[in-house]
Order: sequence, then C-alpha cells, then structure tokens
Amino acid sequence: MNQELRLLEEILKRNSEDPDSIDIENEVDHYFFFDGIKNEEDLDEAWRVFDEHEEIRNRLLNIVSETDSISRWGYRIPKSEQIRCDDQELKNLVSLHISSLRPILLEEDYNAEIIAFIDSGFQVEIAPSGIEFPDTSDNELFGVLYEAIGEYWIDNFPYDREHYEVLKNWAIYLTKCDEVATYLMWPFLSNEKDLAPCTMDAGAKLWKLGCRDRFWVKDLDYVSKIVYVRPPWLDE
Repeated sequence: MNQELRLLEEILKRNSEDPDSIDIENEVDHYFFFDGIKNEEDLDEAWRVFDEHEEIRNRLLNIVSETDSISRWGYRIPKSEQIRCDDQELKNLVSLHISSLRPILLEEDYNAEIIAFIDSGFQVEIAPSGIEFPDTSDNELFGVLYEAIGEYWIDNFPYDREHYEVLKNWAIYLTKCDEVATYLMWPFLSNEKDLAPCTMDAGAKLWKLGCRDRFWVKDLDYVSKIVYVRPPWLDE
C-alpha cells in the first residue's frame, strides 16, 4: 500500500461510524468514497492526493448539477425530465461525440465498416416519430464507441499509482456510465494520441440528456450515411 492510499484509508476511517470495517484495498470502500467523507478539511485533503484534483472536481460539479441521487444506492442519474435541448444542439452533440472518439477506435477488421462510415462523412438527424431505436446489442455504432472507451482505459490507466484505483472505482460507480467516468478522469489519462481535453464532453452531455445510447445508424445500413438520434422527450 503506497503512502497516498494509506492516507485515504485514514481519512475514511476518521469519517466512518465503523472505522474497523474500512479496508481501502477492498474495492467496495472505493464506491462513493468521497460521499463518505463529511468533514470538509478531510475531503479537501483526500482530493489533494490526486495531482489533477482541481480539474476533476470542476468536472464533477458539472456532472452532479442537474442529477438525482438514487436513494439507498447512492449513484447519480440525470434529471432527464428537466434537461432538454433543441434539435440542432442535440444533433451537434451526437456528431461531436462520434468524431471525438474516432481517434481511439480500434483499427480492427470488425470495425472497418464503422470507421469507413465515420471517415466518409455522415449527417445526424432526429429519428422520425414511429421509428424505434434498436436494442443496444444491435446498435453497432454505440457498441464500437463503448468498446473504444473501455480499451482506452485499459491502455492508459496509471497502474503504477495504486491510489488511483480508488478514483477509478469511485468514478465508475458515481453514475455507472463509462462515458461519464472517462469524462471525469480524462485529466489523468495519458494522452499519447494528442486528444483534446474536451474529448469526452459531448458524451457526458448526452448522458445528462438521457441520450447516451439513443443514436444509431439509420436502418443499421452504413450506405445511408445518416445517424438517427431520438431524445426521450419525444417519446412522451
């Protein structure tokens, strides 16, 4: 256990009603880690063990605003019924999200059609009423982007700094959304591909709008050169 991890354990124990139950090497104690620290000075001290804490906390404020916490479970969900945008902004967000993740897509044969679809140019349209969005298992565009995010984590996570495991697990369980977790942790993920600081911004915004997985290639046919998106407020 490194010095930083030991400090995080001490801080969590100071703020726990059952300090003997705390074991910072147990992943369970990473979930909602910062929610368990009620003392503001302790909270600031815990954040400071992470070099990128200021930027991550700024991003956190952007996420937790306009969200609800699930009672007894603690993770956050967006207030989708209150957060909306106009059609053009939504289409721009979907386009930006896809384009921003293009540099990290795996250059594998099974991704060739998706990569060609993106590289040849596409338009985003609001799906007409009456058209249902496909199951996630059939939505190859979403699946390829999701896989790329996961692989990027694996390849770029700072495994040599073991206290960052706490940060990773906390970020994942905060919303149970990999796009949001990656958005939060982007400041410390190594940037070998010269990716922009805003790479995950559109993906996080789509989650807040309830549109994280509600975009797909029209008719699941790449020849269409169209990506459909259907926001939840049009289901009403």
